[in-house]
Amino acid sequence: MAVKPKRQPGRPSTGARERVVAAARDLFLEREYDDVSTEQILDRSGVSRGALYHHFPTKLDLFRSVYEASERGVLERVAAAALDAADPFEALLLGASAYLKLAESDEELRRLGLTQSRAVLGWSGWREVAADLGIGVIRAMVEAAIDAGQLKPHDPETTAHILLGALIEAAMLIVVADDPPTARQQSEQVIDDLLRGLRTQR
Repeated sequence: MAVKPKRQPGRPSTGARERVVAAARDLFLEREYDDVSTEQILDRSGVSRGALYHHFPTKLDLFRSVYEASERGVLERVAAAALDAADPFEALLLGASAYLKLAESDEELRRLGLTQSRAVLGWSGWREVAADLGIGVIRAMVEAAIDAGQLKPHDPETTAHILLGALIEAAMLIVVADDPPTARQQSEQVIDDLLRGLRTQR
């Protein structure tokens, strides 16, 4: 039988924040936000109540941090997939494809990033986090493709926002589909055509 780490009173210990986020992530993957209690998070993480509230005054603050950490992990995997590209435009195609494949197969993205986060944070709160994290990555890829003469020179910020919106909606279609693999293939074809429509004529 696994021994739970003993909670220590007093000053928050090193690594307490990380343990709380990791414990909460696991719990939010297992059950709905409203079904996760502070006591369960304390038991799973092994930190004191004081340490928990030192880092996260409310459960909503904790969920937001869990969501942000999850989104960063998704972006790292998308960026890694784009590293195999021969040029900036192909990097956009590979990154988009990687994101949609994760929407099909990755339970953390499906449950936390695309479903539970919207319900818990509300539309504006969810969009704020999604945009803050995703826009920078997409904008950098768009700017690289424009600089390479591969994308039409539209405003990079506007282009990035529109592409991110299209990718998120495509991912949501995949999440709610009865046949996620087919939904992913169909969505990927549309996103591919959208990107190719922005490409400069050669």
